[in-house]
Amino acid sequence: MERRSSLKTKTPMKRGGWLRAKPGKPKGPGLAQRLADVLGVAIDHKPKGPTVYRSRQHRQNVAELSCVQCGKQQRSQCAHLNLLAVGKGKGLKVSDALTVPLCADGLAFRGCHSKLDQGGVYDKPTSASLQILWLQQTRTELQRLGQWPEAAEADFVRHIGAYLARGA
Repeated sequence: MERRSSLKTKTPMKRGGWLRAKPGKPKGPGLAQRLADVLGVAIDHKPKGPTVYRSRQHRQNVAELSCVQCGKQQRSQCAHLNLLAVGKGKGLKVSDALTVPLCADGLAFRGCHSKLDQGGVYDKPTSASLQILWLQQTRTELQRLGQWPEAAEADFVRHIGAYLARGA
């Protein structure tokens, strides 16, 4: 069968699927959750707190220090450690307690922060030992200034203590 006239849309199509929930109505508990409530075995789901230490003030305190590698002043950034063994992963940053001040790139030089992040300057064992050394120096300096928080100390001990205990 051949069509003699072109197709024309008379009413516009609606956006979205027919299963879309009505806006403004929160989704209630599912069947399994309702059944568990009736049986008295329901788990009280609560959002987890942060698993690692996060503090903007701590990152600012670290960035105010001079570069721990080359000693440049007033060019530092707060750099997180890049060690898989202490929690670094693709798309994941380690705890803010595991940060060191490293200088940023300039017009005529490559900064220590980008050298660490982009690799190629140090082999892996050298990089790992330098990062641990830098972290210990940063911790000592912030403790001397009275800017090392107790929460950072707890995360430091948890992550670095376990790393050093493994003999890495």
